[in-house]
Amino acid sequence: MKRRRIIGAAVMTIGGAIAIAMAILASVVIGNYVEWANAADALSTVATITIPPMIIGALMVLAGRVVYGEWEERSPIMNASALAIRVAGFLVAFTFGSMLAFLVATGITPDDQTAAAALGIGTTAGLAMIFVGFRIRTGSGRSYLDS
Repeated sequence: MKRRRIIGAAVMTIGGAIAIAMAILASVVIGNYVEWANAADALSTVATITIPPMIIGALMVLAGRVVYGEWEERSPIMNASALAIRVAGFLVAFTFGSMLAFLVATGITPDDQTAAAALGIGTTAGLAMIFVGFRIRTGSGRSYLDS
């Protein structure tokens, strides 16, 4: 029983770290290296590199939560994992949404359609993570532990 909880917590932590690291990496690369002249190519490259690991990290967070189990009995743990999913979702949605807005501001050409679609999927995935994070946080009747 304890192994399952330890494994679930470790998978949640690693998945959250991957998702947050990719969002931070994308933000740093965009902030430091993207220029107006090469914005479309740079954004498509950043999206291609960061979106797959970010989605894998989000799926690891959800899988770790499922492995951990005890959805109703472990309300403080459930609330902490819900918070981690929401924070990762906000970072993912903000990063890829801002990249998409930047791409739209520079003008989307036919060559940029794949990057725009990938950024849209990444933004949607971040919003889905936020939704899931809000949905799994439920009260268990132990309000003194739910804070």
